[in-house]
Amino acid sequence: MKILEMFCYKPHREWLEDNISQEAMKKFEIGYWDKLHKITIPHRDICGNLIGIRGRALTKEDIQAGNKYMPLTVEKNLLTHQLGKNLYGIYQNKDTIIKTGKLFLVESEKSVLQIETMYPGFNYSLAVCGSNITDDQCEMIKELGVTKCYIAFDKEYEDYKSRIAKLYYLKLIRYAQKLNPYMTVYLVMDRQGLLQKKDSPSDKGKMIFEKLLDDKIEISEAVFREERV
Repeated sequence: MKILEMFCYKPHREWLEDNISQEAMKKFEIGYWDKLHKITIPHRDICGNLIGIRGRALTKEDIQAGNKYMPLTVEKNLLTHQLGKNLYGIYQNKDTIIKTGKLFLVESEKSVLQIETMYPGFNYSLAVCGSNITDDQCEMIKELGVTKCYIAFDKEYEDYKSRIAKLYYLKLIRYAQKLNPYMTVYLVMDRQGLLQKKDSPSDKGKMIFEKLLDDKIEISEAVFREERV
């Protein structure tokens, strides 16, 4: 039996309630494995090869133990891969990215699915699956011919004017500078208190997402602000 045939593909209620459509889950082959009570998230490379499967824990025990997202172990095989050497969604979204020259760079797989739900069939988001952008991921982005990149990572502060927010801002600047010589880079940050701490820019739906996008910070402005912080 093929691994993906082991899972149930009835959309899980928890993600339906989290602004993710049934159609988006179908496109990205999202399933559910009752044996471990986890949502299953296949990862494919740019050519469509299955390179790993991550599980999103649904039990309080797993989440409290820090195992919210973990590679699945199926029949003693750990279905893991180096997250920093791939970008989640690249197989499904590469054509739109190449056609538009645009890229939304987000942290998690869930954000890619939420953006697919907002803009079905016109999704140019990819997830780094972490809070860092690796050199390998930068090379992949350049090879896609991206001309405009929007870094839209999860919110890590309460008050935009706080020291924590400034440090987070500077961290994003360092990531943006890796790409800035090759494309225009924008930061999508919550400067209006529209999100809760730990929210992704896509968590609150399309209207809030577009408000955040309207308030994007171009990297040239960001570098100038960095000098004043």
